[in-house]
Amino acid sequence: MPRPRSEIKEGVSGEMRALAEYLRELMDGCAITQKDLARKIKFPEQRLSETLRGELLPLLNVIESIVKATVPAARLPMMLRRAERLHSAAETAPHAPALRRSERQVETLLAEKDRLFRDLDALRKDGALLVMFLMRVIARLDRQVRDLATEQEELQSDHSKYTAQLDELGRELWRTKQQRERASQKLETAQEQRADAEQRYITAQLEIEELQEELAKLRAEHGVSAPNSSDEARSNGRPEGVADLSDDIDEALAKIDVVLHTQAETIQRLSEHDDDATAGYPSDNRAASEHRLRDDEPADSRPEAASTEDAAAPPPRTTAEAVGLGPLHVLRLADSLWPRGEHANLAAQMERAVNLQTPEEIETTGVLLKGLKDGHDIHSLLRSVLNRKKRPPPATAAQSPRERPPEPSPLAGFLALTVAAQAGGVVRTCPLEDAPDTPQRRSPTARSLIREQRAGALLVAGVHIATLSLLERQDQRERLVRALSCGRSVRLTGARGSGRTTLLDSVAEEVSGLAPDGVVRLDGQGKNALELLYELCDVVFDLEGHRIGAPRLRRLVQDIGAIVVVDDLGFGGPELGKLLDVTPECAYLVAATPETPVPPAESHVEEVHLSPLSQQACRELLRRSVGRELSENEDYWVGDVCFTSEGLALPLLQAGALLRYREKQPLPPVTQAAAPVAALASRVSEGARETLRLAVALGGEVPHQWQLPKLVGRSDAAVSVAELIHCGLATVVGTRYRLADRVVSQLEVEGYAEGAVPRLRSVGEHYASYAGNPAVSPQQLAFEAPAILAALAGLATPFKESCASAAVQLARNASAKFAAAGAWEAWRRALRHGRYAAQHQQGAVADRAYFHHELGLLSLCTGEREPARAALTAAVTLHRSVPDTAGAENGRRALALLAERRAAEPVATTLRLLPPKTSSHLVG
Repeated sequence: MPRPRSEIKEGVSGEMRALAEYLRELMDGCAITQKDLARKIKFPEQRLSETLRGELLPLLNVIESIVKATVPAARLPMMLRRAERLHSAAETAPHAPALRRSERQVETLLAEKDRLFRDLDALRKDGALLVMFLMRVIARLDRQVRDLATEQEELQSDHSKYTAQLDELGRELWRTKQQRERASQKLETAQEQRADAEQRYITAQLEIEELQEELAKLRAEHGVSAPNSSDEARSNGRPEGVADLSDDIDEALAKIDVVLHTQAETIQRLSEHDDDATAGYPSDNRAASEHRLRDDEPADSRPEAASTEDAAAPPPRTTAEAVGLGPLHVLRLADSLWPRGEHANLAAQMERAVNLQTPEEIETTGVLLKGLKDGHDIHSLLRSVLNRKKRPPPATAAQSPRERPPEPSPLAGFLALTVAAQAGGVVRTCPLEDAPDTPQRRSPTARSLIREQRAGALLVAGVHIATLSLLERQDQRERLVRALSCGRSVRLTGARGSGRTTLLDSVAEEVSGLAPDGVVRLDGQGKNALELLYELCDVVFDLEGHRIGAPRLRRLVQDIGAIVVVDDLGFGGPELGKLLDVTPECAYLVAATPETPVPPAESHVEEVHLSPLSQQACRELLRRSVGRELSENEDYWVGDVCFTSEGLALPLLQAGALLRYREKQPLPPVTQAAAPVAALASRVSEGARETLRLAVALGGEVPHQWQLPKLVGRSDAAVSVAELIHCGLATVVGTRYRLADRVVSQLEVEGYAEGAVPRLRSVGEHYASYAGNPAVSPQQLAFEAPAILAALAGLATPFKESCASAAVQLARNASAKFAAAGAWEAWRRALRHGRYAAQHQQGAVADRAYFHHELGLLSLCTGEREPARAALTAAVTLHRSVPDTAGAENGRRALALLAERRAAEPVATTLRLLPPKTSSHLVG
């Protein structure tokens, strides 16, 4: 709407007023504000306002800019011509007389001006007062904020303390639950043992009586005196042979009496064990049992030693005994500090003892200190010292060979391992100062960071992989949560593709706060119980680059209180029972197929079976997979698909992918839906098909997405993994991807296995270069272990002898870093594949020697004596034939170390893994 003429200031010419009205009409026609117009034509807003009021006549170019900014292009020439006419008329027209005001009006305006200035001064004063008031309020609020921040810090500190106390109480409660269940089981076992011991005690008494009767008859026949006669009478009253026979019989009876007395004490302890178990004593509380025995004995039947039990101890004879560092004190100190991992403290105490002890006392302490510095085990050293003190004098000529004391076995302790791809590894005894201390528990923050890193390995950049929610699994989910909350272990059985992993994810999230050590997720595919124990220990404890031996591993995992979730467990039976026994504080949730052996009955593992989905749930799963409502024809088609899929989630997910890809094409036949892999593979992108061909060559393993662009030769290969997941052709296994069940066999029929040998050779060369890169850490390479081992298995097969060279190079580069990363099973498999490939390669004697040597070191470190000796001997022979003097000498040193380590306890209590080095740093 044009503005009324009254808005145009009077006192100007009619031509200028006409130009101003014309410009106003243009502004109103394009609905632009005065401020926006001034910014657009780059003209001061105040002068533009005066122009629009008719008070100012700008230059013609300003008028043209206003017209161009407000008029469409089609009408622009006509409007410009009109504006030029109005501007020309305004320039030539005389101005109207200005408006005149009277003196009274001027005085009124001046008075109004003075009043406005006074009001302004009053407002300024009020504003200053208001500012001062606001500053005071701000200062008071600032003090209150600081006080509140201090209180918040105190509350947070108290909250941290209370949280730690609650965590400790939760841990104790969890252990109490576990101990209560174990105590009930041990009580039943102890009762059975007690009944069996009583029976054996009665049998032994009858045998003693029979032996005494036979001895009496023998003495009567030979005219021998009673056993309590003096030695002089016996020696004068019987022949020499009869005397020896009688002495032997007396000695045998004495030994039998000792055995009988020991069995009686055992039965008594078992009897007291039952009473102590009900009274709250632990199963191994012998002190309580002995105390009760002493209280129950009559005063006149107690041994004389008991009467002097409270007598004063003899005074110390030496300075070392006076300060508590005598030989006996040192032995007790070593036996207490060593199991706790306080090796440095033990060495310092023994150094102090050596400085204070006499030469006679140093004989014992010096042996212990030297053995510890050489890397030997404290328990073997203690046995050696005790055997030395109890050792009888050397056998004389009259002594028989069976009377000579046995030789003390050599000692076993810590080992330090150095590995490299270009030279053979070196194993040596680990000095005491380098011996590992007791591993510490990882903090919740560190464990959370590790979980995020492992979860990040599955992420595809720029792609979101959606997961389907559970259907008809609420009852099984509640049952699993209820069993785990009570500390019981559960095995979830179901066919492959039935949705076990999705259910495990849901349950693990629900029980995440129950156990003291939280939830530990493990992948059980292709792993044995020992590997799972090592992974469990590595999640909870910070091993700091050490390989824990089996004895210490068992001690560490006994203190872990966690809910362990194992997906795709491949073993059962006694092996699963042993896994549960060595981790008594853990509750397990394992998923397995029905073909997996069942757990032993004494393990008390609850069984939960995953039933097939109903037809209604199948329809709902397909609807969610497609992302829309199903049509009538599709609904009938889904009914047939539900029957052929047997209620499994994976075939339904693949059928939903067929519906998404069909667009306007007719529905695929039900037979194609029963085996949809070929149809889906033909409809995915070219990058996804190349990824499928590579995975088929690797036996189903899908390399990590950051390796796929180089392996496939396409930049979009990483995104293709998400496409395969959405189609149900690939699935998540631990921290990697793998083709789903029965996908490999269906793709091989369609010809996706053609060209597998060149692909395997290319994969082997790529991973050999990747493993040999010094910038790649052992932990990074261990993430690629499944794909590398699959490539080695394909390259080392007999019908691919041309790939032997690539397999040997890959095995040498990868095995060293597998060892440094602690992935020993991958290390072992890589070495075996490399040895097999080297046997089929012409002139690869040095490579064969390398793999034999490394396998020997691996067997030496794991305590497998005979395989270690055979492999090291073969390596020395091959090194001599090359010839390789340094390698042969290295093998002989390993054999010498193997010969020295003949102790009964496990060989490698703890193994130190050093970073890979070159051969020049290893040999010598």
